[in-house]
Order: sequence, then structure tokens, then C-alpha cells
Amino acid sequence: MLSAWISFAASVSYGIPSVSLYLLTSYIILKHRKTFNSSFFHLYIYDGFMNLFTYFTGFFSMRLSSITCRDCLFSPFYTNVGRFFSMKFVIAMGYHMAYVQYSITTLIALNRLSVLLKFNVCEPLWKKYTWIAILLIYFLPFINTGLVFKYNAQVVYLDEYECYSIVSSQLPVLELYSVLIPFMLITIIISVCSNITSVCIVRNVSTQKKNRADVNFLIIMCITCTVQVVGTVISVSILHMGSSTLMLILAMVLPYVSDGLSLVQPWLLVAFSHTLREKMRLMFGWKRRDNPAQNPMFVQRSVTN
Repeated sequence: MLSAWISFAASVSYGIPSVSLYLLTSYIILKHRKTFNSSFFHLYIYDGFMNLFTYFTGFFSMRLSSITCRDCLFSPFYTNVGRFFSMKFVIAMGYHMAYVQYSITTLIALNRLSVLLKFNVCEPLWKKYTWIAILLIYFLPFINTGLVFKYNAQVVYLDEYECYSIVSSQLPVLELYSVLIPFMLITIIISVCSNITSVCIVRNVSTQKKNRADVNFLIIMCITCTVQVVGTVISVSILHMGSSTLMLILAMVLPYVSDGLSLVQPWLLVAFSHTLREKMRLMFGWKRRDNPAQNPMFVQRSVTN
């Protein structure tokens, strides 16, 4: 129970500021949509919604339930939630959102590559049709995760651990992973290849033509992709290790990696977007620093500069 409390406290300690920053950055982007008019920011908003949904689903199904005993404040909630909400859906989302997150990261990598190659052609297409891609990314994984809905799922109280858990005892987990793991590997390969190609393109562009925005976008993408690779390696390792001390350690680390993939984006965007930071300063009434003269060669292909 102590370890569960430590895990819960850690999740809340980085979850609250990260969620707050996600909401703040999304609000600023939507409010100043004429400034943040790049297709990257369209994807950021969609990605943010999916990431927050993933984080709160995991928080409800793993973090909060793991510290809730029979006499705790949220005990009535877990005792009765199954009457009003499908636990099958909650379990399905544990697998489903992995498809969504990995797909969107790959989509963003392809977005950056295509915009670098043919900005005038690809950028308008991304702005116009991104919403269709997002709908497909969310609904197509049900082809695999729909399997979860065939099996009973319920909230049970585990006397041994003095907490609640959402379980589906007959769920064929290996069958789900037999599709999910190859999908993760394929999307990782596509993302890595796209990012490497984009980096090569940017490096080969002359300094006068190089857009600082493209460099910053690629740094954000490479960091996100690295987190994805770590998550994939851990997931594959857990699946093939069986019961061992190392497997248990990796199983403890995996939720934090998942949270990292869900919550790292706003921190990266604030770190690398000067324009966004200036909008935040103005919003809170902080003194604005004098900006150096803008180089006319760095005109807007995006505003992360």
C-alpha cells in the first residue's frame, strides 16, 4: 500500500502541473489561432486531447484505485461505478490509446517531413484534412481492441492489497499484444526514419535559408520519439521475460513512461516556442523582454522560433 501511495503522489506531482500547462497552451493556441496557424499546432491540439484522455483513464483505473481501501473516500465510487459506466471500455482504452498515441506521433513526424519537402502543397492539405486522419486513428484500432468487449469486466476489491482493481480475468491479453506490439514497432520505425530524414534535410539547408522553427519542431519530435522507443522496448521486454525481478521493475516503470509520453508535449513546446512564451507572459501581465530584430529570412513557415 505504501508503494501505491508513493506512485500516486508522484503521478499527482507531475500530473497537475502538466495538465494545467496542457490546458493553458491549448487555450493560448486557440485564442491566437491566426498566429499559431501551422498544421503542427492543429495536431498539437488533437494530440493534447488524446493524451489527457489517456492520462485520466490511467489515473482512474490504476493510480486512484490502487490507494482506495474499503473505508476510503472514493470507495463508494469504485463500488458503484460499474453500474453507470462500462468497465469493458476502461480496460479497452488501456490498449486502445497505445494505438492512438503511437499513431499520432507518427502522423506528426510525417507532417514535419512532408512540410519540409513541399510546404506550399502539403501544409494546406494537412490543415484541411487532419481531422479525418485523427478520426481514423481513434476508431480503426477498435478492429483489435473491440475484442475486449466480448469479455466480462468488473471492479473488484483485492483484500491482499487493500485496494480496488478493474479486472477482466478471461481477457486474452497475448492475442491483443500480438497485434499491438508489431504495430508499435512499425510506427516507431516510420517515426524514426521520418525524423532522421527531416534532420538530414534541415542540416543540408544553407544557414541563410534554414528555418529555426523547423529545427525546434524536430527536437520536439525526436524527444517524443525517444520516449516512445523506451516504452516499446519495455513493453516487448515485459511480454517476453516471464516472471522475474527485472520484469517486475519494468512493469513498475512502464506507467511512468506512458505518462511521460502523454504529458511531455506542453513542456517541450513551451521550452522551444519563443512566441508561445511571449503570449504566456502577456497573458499573466509579466514584463515583456525586448525582442531582437527578426531575420526576414525566417518568415513564417511556423512560429516555433
